[in-house]
Amino acid sequence: MPLENLFTNEETTNAPEEQPKLLYKKFGVLSNPFPSAGQTSGHPHMSTQADKQVDDAVKTFYSDRKSHVISITASQGIGKTNLLNAYENALREKLSPQGFFVIRYVPDPEPFFDPLIRSIFENLGEDYLRRSINALAKKKQETDDIDKLLDFIRMSEIKTMLKALLEVKPGQKLNERISLAYQWLLGLPVRKIHQTELGVNFRLDTVEAKTRALRDIVFFGSEMKTLEGIFILLDELEKQDFSLSKTIVLRYLSALRALIDALPKYLFLMVALTTDALDRYREMLPAIRGRLANEVQLSSIRNEDEAVKLFRFYLEQAKMEARNFAQDKQLQAGSDVLLHEDSARLLFHQLLKGSNIQGVRQRDYLNALYDKANESITKYLEKL
Repeated sequence: MPLENLFTNEETTNAPEEQPKLLYKKFGVLSNPFPSAGQTSGHPHMSTQADKQVDDAVKTFYSDRKSHVISITASQGIGKTNLLNAYENALREKLSPQGFFVIRYVPDPEPFFDPLIRSIFENLGEDYLRRSINALAKKKQETDDIDKLLDFIRMSEIKTMLKALLEVKPGQKLNERISLAYQWLLGLPVRKIHQTELGVNFRLDTVEAKTRALRDIVFFGSEMKTLEGIFILLDELEKQDFSLSKTIVLRYLSALRALIDALPKYLFLMVALTTDALDRYREMLPAIRGRLANEVQLSSIRNEDEAVKLFRFYLEQAKMEARNFAQDKQLQAGSDVLLHEDSARLLFHQLLKGSNIQGVRQRDYLNALYDKANESITKYLEKL
């Protein structure tokens, strides 16, 4: 029977909660240091030359707020998702407190663009709209010319909606009206209450309308000092190829181009996709070629030195995490070797012989290290 003996040894020292301590006392780690092929997140990122290219672009964007688009390209299993994970965490830590919004998005296999725009509005949220309206109310105290304050807004219905939010009298329910505005921005149907409270009559039911609305809302936040910029990390864009219709893919790419063009400022778009998908998209829609011209290419593991460097990095990261865990638990780290460097070298060369690319995919190499390290862990635990 599957899982027949899953809970039979709960009272022994080999119970799941005790395993990290056992492994630390033996090997100086809490668990297998290497991620399996199925683990796409939650493991460390080793800096490469690609990081410097992205860092430089982020620093430029931070200084001038002019929109940037970066294409992160490589074949499957080279580290695109790992790179995006690392930058998502770093951007949230360092720039979110300063008024930057960080949005991570993976396109649906059915390539509709509407969910991406909706996701942006969802990440901005009602609180962003509330803070922006409060800032506008303070500016209105200095000048009563509301049209002048909102002269940068292009959509008449956005301007009407903002005026309706601004005109809420003290004691009235501003939060309810903001919720209605938020529903409208998300593209929900316009009902009588939206017409009465906000003055809007038409639903934002097209990509064009939503993109224009997004442009105005982003520029509104910038003018009110409640938004410094938006980072969108768009992963696995090659999923658009799952569609059998070239027309649908072209429609998605055209909408992506429209989003880039609608926000000449305050947008940093990092698009991760396979190299061959980028080439196909550039051929399918020449108009997007220039928008995706800034390409950062990731490479596979090309030689033994790179393989050993990656092996050491993951092992040291695991030991560092283990030391932090054991710091106040009075545990002594074991010095037994979990996996020898010679084994790591051998695994690399074995994978290299069977590789169909130049080098070895990081995912395949780390998975091989995981399996090999797991053998040592299993043998040790079975002896207890």
